[in-house]
Amino acid sequence: MNDFFRNAQGEPVLLLGLQSGNSSSQSHEHIMACIRAVKQYGGNVLEVPVYWNFVEPEMDAYCMDMVQNLLDWVRPSGLYLILLWFGANKNGHPNYAPDYIKKDPQTYQIVVGHDGMQRPTLSPHCKATLERDRKAYCEVLKYLAEADVQHTVIAVQIENEVGLSGTDRDYSVLAQQDYLKPLPEELHSVSLPDCGETNGKDTWRGKFGRHAHEAFSAWYSARYIQEMAGAGKKICALPVYTNVMLGEQGYEEAGTCYNAGGAVSRVLDIWKKAAPDLDLICPDIYLGGKDVYMRVLKAYAREDNALYIPETMPAGEAAALNMFRAFEMGCTGLCGFGAENTLKDDGTLTDEARSVAISYRAVRNLAPLLIRLRGTGRVHALLEEEFTDKAYVRLEYFHVEASFVRHMDRVPASHFNTRLPEYAYHARERGRALLVEVSPYEYYMAGAGTGINFILRPGPGDEDAFALLVQRQSTQLNHLSVEEGHFDGKGEWHTDFYRNGDQSNFQVYLNDGEVVRLRLNPAMCARIV
Repeated sequence: MNDFFRNAQGEPVLLLGLQSGNSSSQSHEHIMACIRAVKQYGGNVLEVPVYWNFVEPEMDAYCMDMVQNLLDWVRPSGLYLILLWFGANKNGHPNYAPDYIKKDPQTYQIVVGHDGMQRPTLSPHCKATLERDRKAYCEVLKYLAEADVQHTVIAVQIENEVGLSGTDRDYSVLAQQDYLKPLPEELHSVSLPDCGETNGKDTWRGKFGRHAHEAFSAWYSARYIQEMAGAGKKICALPVYTNVMLGEQGYEEAGTCYNAGGAVSRVLDIWKKAAPDLDLICPDIYLGGKDVYMRVLKAYAREDNALYIPETMPAGEAAALNMFRAFEMGCTGLCGFGAENTLKDDGTLTDEARSVAISYRAVRNLAPLLIRLRGTGRVHALLEEEFTDKAYVRLEYFHVEASFVRHMDRVPASHFNTRLPEYAYHARERGRALLVEVSPYEYYMAGAGTGINFILRPGPGDEDAFALLVQRQSTQLNHLSVEEGHFDGKGEWHTDFYRNGDQSNFQVYLNDGEVVRLRLNPAMCARIV
């Protein structure tokens, strides 16, 4: 997949959208509501689950009505579709397994906890379960290969938040046999943090110490997914990923704070070794706090793992701000969970959802640049953090300072783009902006509730730095143009409206997710006096 999902023409696509509720796939009414929600967010993708027990209600009796219905319902909307395979493992549970699987625990074995009692998870050590799960999944991909020549489906998720519920590993006889085998050769070069005393020997305990059980569960869970992914890739070339119940929560112990064996950051290297046919391993982020959110982004945005967030909060200030952090880090896409819940009875977005929709609009409008400049360090998030009224970015030639409208004295309406509503409308928005540096004197920015100042930085040879800093000609007042506009389907910029006079001589105001292009004058007068 490389860095981005791609359309039928092979062009990279930045995905923004929503995920339906778990039970919505069987309902035309619910899917239509989800589509309306995605459209109001300005998104381009809908994530929807496909249930194993609907696809294979009886052993080897396959029914693709659900898959075809989803194609028929979503395709006319023009949205991309991501199918989520809800198979043997949904958040650690076998909810979506067919009845014949659930009724035969002797064949399709259940995880056993350390106390000898069963846990509500199908064992990843059980080859019989894998064979049935893999076969049903592959039947779906065979159907897609023929039924989706329009390429409505852009990717597939395998299982959902894989892991073992309520235990650190499977203690069944079958699993114990695997635990006593020599350590897989692929893991000899892998190390985990905070393992305690180890002896480096060819055993799980010898290699991974106190995290031996979690490492063991991670390897076998990942190998299960690898078998699914590898088989599917031979049928259909769609990108595949799995999503993750985060480890960065609570006191971070497997089996209590999160399902053991999932691809949490502690064991992400094990997953990468065990499941090479997965294109991405993706964090589901329902965390609002900046510090932990950034920890997650840094853990999953790796050279070998482009960042995609398949589930997150669809509404609220934290979500509206945090997604800018993600795209500053090179995120390739993001979906809020619970599409139907973002709509009021009249079919419009809730106020909290609308705030996130403004952030979606900003990101969508900058998408060609976010794709082109991913990983260059030239995308910057300016955010109204708690207890702050300003934000700052230091660039090579400029100081850039953002002031947030909610903390400012009333700003004359003439300073905004006068085509937009009253100032009071915008004052409610928590300030946030994405600033993209195309060149030292050309910038694109989008956001809400934010005014941005550019001040020319004194250089090493500027002896009279103070005189430079206090000149208005050293600010964005000395611009070539301030433009609102849009990128077309080829990524070319088109100016829709020029800001000048009152709309450009002060801060560059960002209100409602619109894109502003600022062209500064390379011949800043203070440099040539």
